[in-house]
Amino acid sequence: MKIMKTRSYNMDAAFKAVVLLGYALFFFLTIRSGQVLKYVHPRNVPVIKVAVLAMVLISVFLIHEVFKPQRMKESSIPLLFFAVPLLFAFLMPAQSVSSASIAYEDLSLGGTSKYADKSELNMEYSDESVAYEDNNLDAYPEEENLNAINSNTMDSATLDSSTVDAAEKKFELIDGTVIVDDDYYVAWMQEIYDNMDKYIGKKIEVTGFVYKDEQFDENEFVSGRMMMVCCAADMQTIGFLCRYNQTAELKADEWIKVYGTIEKGEFDGSDMTTIEVEHIENTEKPEVDYVYPF
Repeated sequence: MKIMKTRSYNMDAAFKAVVLLGYALFFFLTIRSGQVLKYVHPRNVPVIKVAVLAMVLISVFLIHEVFKPQRMKESSIPLLFFAVPLLFAFLMPAQSVSSASIAYEDLSLGGTSKYADKSELNMEYSDESVAYEDNNLDAYPEEENLNAINSNTMDSATLDSSTVDAAEKKFELIDGTVIVDDDYYVAWMQEIYDNMDKYIGKKIEVTGFVYKDEQFDENEFVSGRMMMVCCAADMQTIGFLCRYNQTAELKADEWIKVYGTIEKGEFDGSDMTTIEVEHIENTEKPEVDYVYPF
């Protein structure tokens, strides 16, 4: 009869606790330093904070398991699948994406971003809202339908008014100039693309990094930004196509502020907005260099 050897402590439980605490420490440090925004959208940060707390609590509960006897039969090798990524996470710091890693096919100019166009989503939401209201009206007694309709109409009018006011404020020109800030970068791109004729001839100021490609003419470059929808895995390069006589003097990846005029141009056989650059200023890279569609 074979006798199973036992340990006076549980190595598996200790390993699990260490790995969990390691991940908790990594996420805590990335949140504290702000580097977490290189991995995920800001709206996901609260979820990570909850996850950190959960991992710490689970580790605490595992402590009493560490001092229980463990049979030698169990192996800790499967836990290496969690430990190795953790090791690389500490050894390989987060870095911003450079233009050298951007493929021309992944570049989205004007309002062509698949994430920026929300028309189908808005239409779907509108249809669902109408269906919801119709179903609710069916639940009212017939004599109360008129009051329900009046109430819904007033609420809709108030909502539409506030929505319009918010949109007008978002796309308000400052001294006749389009100021594309980080908070509304994607929204401004889509607005200008959807209402091209409205903005032709308007002045514009936009900050981004220089992106060049062999597909561009000698006087063309893109003032680009990296857009994150959910996490680093879905990032996409977006930006404005600029035409500038001194493009050759610009260095790839340097951060600049472009001052120019919005014009209607053509690129790859499609009409799109371009910026006729008047002058350029060098600027510092933003602390958070990603932009978000929502």
